[in-house]
Amino acid sequence: MRTIDKIIIVSFIFFFIFAIFIDYINAVSPENKRIRYEDTSKWIWPPQFVLKVFYWWCEHADPFLLENETVAKYLAVLSPFLFAPFYLIGIYAIYNKKQWIRFPMIIYSFVLFFDLNYFFYQAIYGIEKSNNLLLFTLGYGYYQIFPLILIYRFWSKNVFKTSISTRIKNN
Repeated sequence: MRTIDKIIIVSFIFFFIFAIFIDYINAVSPENKRIRYEDTSKWIWPPQFVLKVFYWWCEHADPFLLENETVAKYLAVLSPFLFAPFYLIGIYAIYNKKQWIRFPMIIYSFVLFFDLNYFFYQAIYGIEKSNNLLLFTLGYGYYQIFPLILIYRFWSKNVFKTSISTRIKNN
């Protein structure tokens, strides 16, 4: 397995965890209503320590998440309900060198890139600007770089094809 494939798989594992724990909060919270601890304190999922991390993050880096405005909510819904299953499928496909994952990876790359552009725009120019743009960028920056990694890896038509010299060397 190539190093870049290992990086993608590890990234997908982390993204999956964030999707089902953190992004889930915005996805299931009411639209256009501020998310408050009082409203989420009795939730069974995600665990309370995750909610505390979420509120800390919103207070220190991304207050826009607490507003859960329409576009942000629907972008957040993508993460636990569409992207999370895709991460598992992607891990399977990369590990087993399935060529059919190429086109879905390219589409996912573009969706993720433009999805995060919206949040960066809000952090810089929105009503609820980031309190700490450096921390915000450290937290979300990889989500802007990662789509470029995927496009680099999956742009060629024969993604998992090995050259003849590689096959001869491995035999």
